[in-house]
Amino acid sequence: MKKGIWISDLTQCGPHGAISRDGKGSTWIAVDYEVEEGKGIMLYGTPASDATPLELRLNAEGWHEVRLGIYYGGGAGGVTDRTLCAKLSGDAAFSRFKNEAYSRKDGLYPEKSFGGFDITEAFWKCADLSGQDLILARPPRGQFAALETNIAYVRLVPMDKAAVSAWKAEQPTPDTKVLIGNYDGGNRAQWGFATPEDALAEFECMRDSDFDIALYAVASCCRTGYPSKVGTHDRSAQWVKDSWKNGIDPLAEVIKAAHACGVKLFPQNRMVGVNLPPSSHSGVHKGEFMADHPELLCTYPDGEPVRHLSMAFPEVRDFYVRLLREWVEDYKADGVNLLFSRSWPFAYYEEPVCQAFREQYGEDMRKLPVTDERVQRAMASFVTLQLREIRAMLDEVGKAQGRYIPNCYLVPVQTPPPNMPVETRGSSLSECLFYGLDVPTWIQEGLVDYLVMHIHLYERHDGKAVQPKIREVTDLAKGTRTKVCVDIYPRRMTPGQYRKVAMSYYEAGADGLAFWDSFNRYYRSSEWAFAKRLGHRADLAGWEGKGDDYHRTVPLLSLDGFLMGREHSGLSDG
Repeated sequence: MKKGIWISDLTQCGPHGAISRDGKGSTWIAVDYEVEEGKGIMLYGTPASDATPLELRLNAEGWHEVRLGIYYGGGAGGVTDRTLCAKLSGDAAFSRFKNEAYSRKDGLYPEKSFGGFDITEAFWKCADLSGQDLILARPPRGQFAALETNIAYVRLVPMDKAAVSAWKAEQPTPDTKVLIGNYDGGNRAQWGFATPEDALAEFECMRDSDFDIALYAVASCCRTGYPSKVGTHDRSAQWVKDSWKNGIDPLAEVIKAAHACGVKLFPQNRMVGVNLPPSSHSGVHKGEFMADHPELLCTYPDGEPVRHLSMAFPEVRDFYVRLLREWVEDYKADGVNLLFSRSWPFAYYEEPVCQAFREQYGEDMRKLPVTDERVQRAMASFVTLQLREIRAMLDEVGKAQGRYIPNCYLVPVQTPPPNMPVETRGSSLSECLFYGLDVPTWIQEGLVDYLVMHIHLYERHDGKAVQPKIREVTDLAKGTRTKVCVDIYPRRMTPGQYRKVAMSYYEAGADGLAFWDSFNRYYRSSEWAFAKRLGHRADLAGWEGKGDDYHRTVPLLSLDGFLMGREHSGLSDG
């Protein structure tokens, strides 16, 4: 264990009067504890306290590893959900921390298990601490502001010249910036969004990392989270109200914040369909493009509507082109992103599709099942047409602005529907075509710059099993403009497991890696500290064991004056 400097009495935090034993007067609550290393005083910030941020004098010089000990125990001795915001006084924004528990679908990692009577210590980062202090805070807004905050101790591990040199060698270079983060929705509700500082905190986790691009959800079909002239600005969410009240344009602010953290920003649209009741009530969606044009929805062979807009209609394709044009023309976004890994179908049995099928094959497409490859290709032709129109718009705007504007599209892999023929399930291209996505044509025509293979894999794996599916696409993309990135799943893995999967995907020809739900990963500090270096593909083979000590469990010997680990240490009142 790396001991270093153990700061365990956190009552030394300022300002004066911000900490008490009873939590009265908007104060942090101080609680005694003991571990094998010694005694300490941890701090709690409760949702009702409105506790002020704290400053801890570190009194350290030179480079150190910074590790934080957080206690996630609660209730009758189980693990609860707590959060913490922390930054060094020289940092531009807060980093965010939550617990790193696992579910069965993530895979079982006994080395990271912890219980209700354990403190967990997680590696955060390395920094030159000369003249710097540590600032600790609760989330100021959002859903996570309703959670308790805890900090048990801070550990600073001095770094020698070799350690500093190794750390600096891990910093990003143009060759390692091949990672794509995906903020596909939910993050602003979790943490709130009302100030430029909130926007910076969204991307602080990507600073000095191998991340090159952040895909950032700003639209759900025709609803937008910013004041759009094309879509309908949805102001129902609390974070939208807060940002609007402060005169913040969320899209403009996140582009600025991403750039400040060294990352390009591609606004994202998840092309969702009409929701189920009560969210689908006509009064909720009145005035929105989709609600006002039911005639532009996809249809089943019998003519009954599906809850999704169809790209078979010129009006729908025009809407999407105009919306994406707004991102790059008005906001100067670095690129655009559409999610084809969710929200299908994008074209189905609508009359324009059936007419195109009749002209080509002389048959009634409505009498044929979607398992017929000719039917799939007819549907896919309209999605490809949409991409051609988007590419033409991006080239037009890019020419006027003196730049090339890239796009990024996500496609589903490893998610075959129940009615897909068994013989075609082993092919990623066949799976994509089943959803109306003609990936080979996209690549051959230069319609996609970043193709993200969104692979659904759960439980513990090393990525080897899906290498053939990846190669099927990477072989097609060789020598073209398309870069193929592969989503690393599941969302929660140890550094060692991230390394194994990354090596397998690179071996299969991946140009880079992508991280779906990045906003649900980065607060898992010990994992993210390794994951953000996965662009260093040439170093991965030599990094075996790296990150194994980024997380450790520290059993409590006593808490609040009571001994732990005995028969009745846990509560029996529940």
